[in-house]
Amino acid sequence: MELRHLRHFIALARLKSFSKAANELHLAQPSLSRSIQKMEERLGASLLARDEKQFALTEYGQMVLAQGEQIVSQLEYLESEIKSRQGIAQKRLVIGASPIPLNSIIGPALGGFIRDNPQVLIELKVESWSRLYKMLLKGQLDLFIAETNATLLDQRDNIETCRLPQSNAIFCCRRDHPLARLERVYLPSLRDYPLGVPRAFPDRLREQFDDLFDEDRHDYAGLLKYDQFQPIKASLQGCDLVVLTPDISVQAELASGDLVALEVVGMPDIRANFSVVSMKNRRLSLGAEQFVQALFADHLNRVSGF
Repeated sequence: MELRHLRHFIALARLKSFSKAANELHLAQPSLSRSIQKMEERLGASLLARDEKQFALTEYGQMVLAQGEQIVSQLEYLESEIKSRQGIAQKRLVIGASPIPLNSIIGPALGGFIRDNPQVLIELKVESWSRLYKMLLKGQLDLFIAETNATLLDQRDNIETCRLPQSNAIFCCRRDHPLARLERVYLPSLRDYPLGVPRAFPDRLREQFDDLFDEDRHDYAGLLKYDQFQPIKASLQGCDLVVLTPDISVQAELASGDLVALEVVGMPDIRANFSVVSMKNRRLSLGAEQFVQALFADHLNRVSGF
């Protein structure tokens, strides 16, 4: 079996369309079809369920996809490792992030890295931490940044997690919010206002707030569950919303005074542990190592200044 046939099949399985896969691979559709047929002939098994109306893989097709992604990933890593030892930096860097660290951690560090490494092609993938983890295992990412304590990623033995300086979880609101005028804010006082909370906020942390984020509590005043925090910032200025978020995500707004962090009596001590996540037995490329160094330097400077 030729490696190009395997790459063709992986693209087809991912896109679930001969026309889309052929376009991505810069092939004519008949050429892609012949490539898949040759692969099936070599294996002596059908990979596609052609009798079904919708695109589907056979049992053998699913097996080839799972193993094929690992084979291609290992080959790409081997090529990268050889080039790294020859002093040739990897020119393509694929970085993943969940929404908050993308805007709060990667974004501020990216400009300096691009300035110092103009030859590197960077791809950013924004997904949930669980999706990023699967992509990393398949070799589709060099690394990703996500919260690793609450998600229990730091307990998995097949990945490396390099923790960035911790961020504190805070309740924040606009500076002229009624709660911002109080000398002391108690946790029950938050029940009178609409609340914002990350959609992926773990249940074991949510339980520390009793029923504060429950939609069926008797004094419910509204709840906003968000994936992307960036759009929420603007909405805070126009309503009485109080949002739970890591302080690193509103650092600039807190410094300018546009938003304030509420000093809440009885607030559970919750810290966000964002980390750089990579495969344990796969050394980072030179470009990836340089990016991680730039990331830590920028993040440490901003946290220290904050």
